[in-house]
Amino acid sequence: MSTTSGIIIMAVMALLFFVISQWKKKMIRETLEQFKEKTNSYTLVIEGCDWGPAIKKIIVNTDSIAHFTEQDMMPSLFTVTAEGKKRDVTDCYFCDLNGIHSENANENNHIALELAVHPLQTEESPFLWNNEAQLNEWKKEYPYTIAHPKLQTPITAYNDMFCPQTTVFEDIKTFNRLSACYYAPPTYDDEKKHPLIIWLHGAGEGGSDTQIVLLGNKVTALAEEKIQSYFPEGAYVLCVQTPTVWMNHAEPYDIEKDSVTDKSSQYTEECMHVIKEFVKKHKAVDSSRIYLGGCSNGGYMTMNLLLKYPGYFAAAYPVCEAYNDSWISDADIETLKKVPLWFVAAENDTTVLPLEHIIPTTRRLPHAHVSLFKNVCTEDGTEYNGHWSWIYLFNDQCKQEQSLWSWLAAQTL
Repeated sequence: MSTTSGIIIMAVMALLFFVISQWKKKMIRETLEQFKEKTNSYTLVIEGCDWGPAIKKIIVNTDSIAHFTEQDMMPSLFTVTAEGKKRDVTDCYFCDLNGIHSENANENNHIALELAVHPLQTEESPFLWNNEAQLNEWKKEYPYTIAHPKLQTPITAYNDMFCPQTTVFEDIKTFNRLSACYYAPPTYDDEKKHPLIIWLHGAGEGGSDTQIVLLGNKVTALAEEKIQSYFPEGAYVLCVQTPTVWMNHAEPYDIEKDSVTDKSSQYTEECMHVIKEFVKKHKAVDSSRIYLGGCSNGGYMTMNLLLKYPGYFAAAYPVCEAYNDSWISDADIETLKKVPLWFVAAENDTTVLPLEHIIPTTRRLPHAHVSLFKNVCTEDGTEYNGHWSWIYLFNDQCKQEQSLWSWLAAQTL
């Protein structure tokens, strides 16, 4: 009886194992099929710009590529429309799967189309502003049409989308309501200590998708050569994200109300927990060179953390910070006097009024560096909203006798 029972049990287990293995194979096949590149489709390549993310390149996969010659690779021969509007093609070339022209001709089995971009053209952005939630979101659809005389029919099938700039960042588990991602310098395991740059986003980049944080402003610049070059050993970058806004005591933006006496965010302790746990886990971080900064709502949180955790940060760089000077007591000023500070803002900021924030606060902090620009205007003459002074920060244009980043790299506890 026991022998028969054992055989039955073994048979059932074998059958169960077979069923599970087949189910796993089916799931793997479905997953691979889901992410498999489709023929006669396009992949969008995003780049972080001064004004936010823009689709600057299209990688075309077509079974007609064998019919294309070098003479066919002229921008004027391609017609690209997005959301019913024509987009200008500035360059085109044979490329590999990642949109890169390869020296190996056999790998050039796709076509790359580089596109002109402009800050006012919404069809060029992968983001959509959710006015009700007051947050940036990804668009649900990316309807492009690519036509060329050598294509029998225009290509309209969307395949995928990626941003090379964000691939160097990695998401981390925070074990609380916040999200976070980080960049590690290539030499993080060289047994040397590396500084840590912390970035706290503005109000529009809340949620649970750190890609929104990295692309809502040109935050990816923190991991790129221009800024990293000020830190010869390479610097870590940590970006922390709130599900709502930082200025949230009991509900979003209630901190701005006169009736709320406690101006500390409900996320204060959780944010600091993320920072401390990151430093604890990454032994190569130099705890004497932790630099804190953020823009607008994140500038508020920067000031909030400086006041709540004095002596922890080696320096801070608040940008168009939304911590009203009327909330800062004389005792708070004494705390802030012990922190090397560099403030950034524009005089024509109508979102966070300089006369209520940076100007009176820095008058009380004579040791602080200040980059107060007249407006926000890039080198090519493009003028942006006066609130967007973070553009100067990420383009390394905050300078006095030295660059803000050079100054920051020299600060230590």
